[in-house]
Amino acid sequence: MKISTSQYYKTLNDLMTNQQAKIAELQSQLSTGKKNVTPSTDVKATTSSLKISTVISAQEDYINTLRNINAGYAEEEIAMSSMTNMIRRMQDIAIAGANQTYSQSELDLFANEVQGYIDDIRGLANTKDSNGHYIFSGTKTTTKPFVKQADGSTVYKGNQSEIKLTLEGGYKLPISISGNKLAGSLERKDALGAVVTRVDMFKVMEDFLAGLKSNTLTEIQRGSEELALVANNISENMVENGIRQKLVSEREVIAEDKILVYKSLLSDAQDVDYATAITQLSTDMLALEAAQSTFSKVSQLTLFNFIK
Repeated sequence: MKISTSQYYKTLNDLMTNQQAKIAELQSQLSTGKKNVTPSTDVKATTSSLKISTVISAQEDYINTLRNINAGYAEEEIAMSSMTNMIRRMQDIAIAGANQTYSQSELDLFANEVQGYIDDIRGLANTKDSNGHYIFSGTKTTTKPFVKQADGSTVYKGNQSEIKLTLEGGYKLPISISGNKLAGSLERKDALGAVVTRVDMFKVMEDFLAGLKSNTLTEIQRGSEELALVANNISENMVENGIRQKLVSEREVIAEDKILVYKSLLSDAQDVDYATAITQLSTDMLALEAAQSTFSKVSQLTLFNFIK
């Protein structure tokens, strides 16, 4: 089979063009650090990279959500810790008042102090998060949970439900403690031990306050006992809060570890192996130079080169 000069030139030219394209691609990869400079370079690798990037983005969003939840838990913990300190001080007042060594004017001073604590605790129970939502109102986050009435009593306007976040694996994590759970429900019994009614922490504090104002020993003593139960209830809620914070922190660490793995996979799919790429570039450039040299020599040949 005969090959024309034009066909030979075209073949050599195509080879050099292809070689130049390979070199240009390697140079682009080395300059960008990416294997696939354009999606069309390797559609399969590009699709895989996009999937991994989507997973990484989802994990990063998940981590941000967990951090926001933990920030809410921290606000909740601070509020309950402050409440506990005030309730402990009221217990000290109750013990002192039950000794009957104070005059009514001194008990009135105690009463003023207790009234201040009640107002402060109510304010803490109406704490809002960074989004302006009440953290102790259950699922009624825009409703002020604890409202002072005209008679001085406090009524809970939230509900018993708790907003829950579904974590990976399907576990439903309560985002906050409801105000109903925070205030508690204590049994108030008569002298025979029969349950007469149930009261929450605000009713306990308000009745204790009334006992100080009227210097009623039985109400002051009852206040001392019930305030201890109130403090215990808040402490239990704080323990639950701590468990939730620990759980969220552990989930955050797991998510961060997953991101490291996914980023490693993404790097394998996207990033250039510089040592391999540089070696290949050197090889391809030598091959191009050889092809160019050959083409140059062949293009100068004519029939007269072979006539003696």
